[in-house]
Amino acid sequence: MKLTHYISLRYIGVTILVMLISIPLFYVAIQNVLTHNIDESLAGQKNFISEKLQHLPSDHFVNFDDRISIEKNPRQLLTEKIFTSDAYHKEDDEIESYRILEFPVKTTDGTFNVRIRQSLVESEDLMKSILYLLISVFVALTATLLLINIQVKKRVWKPFYHTLDQLKKFRVDHAEGLHLARGKINELNDLNDSLNELAATNKKVFQSQKEFTENASHELQTPLAIIQNNIELFWQTDFITEQQAEILNDISTATTRMRKLNQALLLLSKIENKQFTNIQPVNFNLIVDTYIKNYQEQIKFKNLSLKKDFSEVFIVEIDFGLAEILVGNLFFNALKYAPQESEVEVIIHKNELKIANHAEGSALDQHQLFKRFQRQNTHEKGNGLGLEIAKEIAAAFHLDLKYQFENHQHQFILNRQ
Repeated sequence: MKLTHYISLRYIGVTILVMLISIPLFYVAIQNVLTHNIDESLAGQKNFISEKLQHLPSDHFVNFDDRISIEKNPRQLLTEKIFTSDAYHKEDDEIESYRILEFPVKTTDGTFNVRIRQSLVESEDLMKSILYLLISVFVALTATLLLINIQVKKRVWKPFYHTLDQLKKFRVDHAEGLHLARGKINELNDLNDSLNELAATNKKVFQSQKEFTENASHELQTPLAIIQNNIELFWQTDFITEQQAEILNDISTATTRMRKLNQALLLLSKIENKQFTNIQPVNFNLIVDTYIKNYQEQIKFKNLSLKKDFSEVFIVEIDFGLAEILVGNLFFNALKYAPQESEVEVIIHKNELKIANHAEGSALDQHQLFKRFQRQNTHEKGNGLGLEIAKEIAAAFHLDLKYQFENHQHQFILNRQ
C-alpha cells in the first residue's frame, strides 16, 4: 500500500468515525433543546391560564384554542405533569405526537383540570431537516477529503515519487550519477541532498574498488604467467633430479590453483557489480546437453549412470557465459562427488533444473554451503568458490538456488523466484 493511501484511509476513517458518533449525539442534543423550549412555552401558557381563571369568573373565560381543554369542578383533580403522547389529529386524519401539560387550578369560583397540548410535528420536521443537513454535510465532507487527498497525491507527493523513480533507476555502475532537483518543500530538499551525497560517495567507492580489483587481478596474472613459463622451461632442461621434479610439480600445482582462484575472485567481483552485457534468452537444456557430451570420459571413468529427464524446456533471460558457469559448476560438482558406479540425475521442468548425485554420507551444512571459501570436508581440493559463484549468478538473474538432502541424494535445485 502506498504511503498516501495509508494516510488517507486513516484520516478519512477517523473522520467517518467521529461523524458517526457526533451525528446521533448532535441529534439528541437538538431534540432536547426543542423539547425544553416547548416545555417552557407550555409553562408560560399555564401561568397565563391560571392567572385568568383566578381573576375572571369562569363564565367569562372564553377559550378559542382547541389545544387547551378546561374541565370545571371535576370529580378528581389532576396531578401536574408533562409528557409526550400520540393522539388523533382530525384535520390531517393521522396520528401525531403531542407534548401535553396537565395541571389543576383552584379558584373561588371552583376547581379546574387544565390540559394544554402542543404538536411536535413541526419540531419533528425540523429534526428531520437537521438530520438530512448533517448527513449531507457528512457526505460532502467525505467527498471533499477524498478530492483533497487526490490533489495532495498529485501535487504535494509528486516530488517524492519523482525521487523514488530516480532511485529505482540509479545504478552505481552506470556513468550517469544521481541528480535530484530541489523543490518547495524543505524536508524533501534535505532528503534529495542527502541522497545525492550518498549516491556520489557510493559511486566513488565503487569505482575505487572496481579499479583496485581489476588492477590487482591484472597485476597477478603477469607474475603467475611468468612463473608458469619458467617452470615449463625448467622441465625442458636435461638434468632434473627426482627431488627437483617433485618441487617443480608442487610449484606448478600451486600456481595453477592461484590462477584459478584469481579468476574466480575476479568473476565474483564482476557478478556483484553486475558487469555483464550479453543477456539473452538461454536454453538451459542445451547447456546441460553440452556438458553431458563434454564430460563423457569422466562419466565412463567413474562408471556413473546418468538419469536424464527433460520433460520441458527451461529458458532464462541471463548472460550466456554466466549461465554456462552456473550449470557447469553444479554439474561438475555432481560428477565430482558422486561415488563410483552410482547414479547422477538431471531433471528439467519449465521453471526448474535439478541436478542430484548419490550421497556417501549425511546432508551438507546448508548454512555454510554457499559461503565463500567454505568446504564441507578437508579432502576437497577446490577453492571453495564454485557454489558461491553459482549462487551469486542465480541471484543476479532472479533465480533461486537451493540445496536439499532427500533419498540419500545431494540435490541442487535451480528455479525462478
